[in-house]
Amino acid sequence: MPDEEHITVAQASRLCGLSRRQLTRLLQHGEIKGVKPARDWLVRLSAVMEYLGKERRPGPKPKKGSRKR
Repeated sequence: MPDEEHITVAQASRLCGLSRRQLTRLLQHGEIKGVKPARDWLVRLSAVMEYLGKERRPGPKPKKGSRKR
């Protein structure tokens, strides 16, 4: 949808079930596209739903520098 409106992270959180903190981290790391015109992030719901539709590996990320030798 090219004319889809942006919504706040809080609104997206309520609609998709992810926490506001998790959505903010995804936005900061570029995994979900959004804009930050001032202090708060704005996101398109379709971008969040697209992210949720991607196959992801469950579980915690490996810690840096903790490789077994």
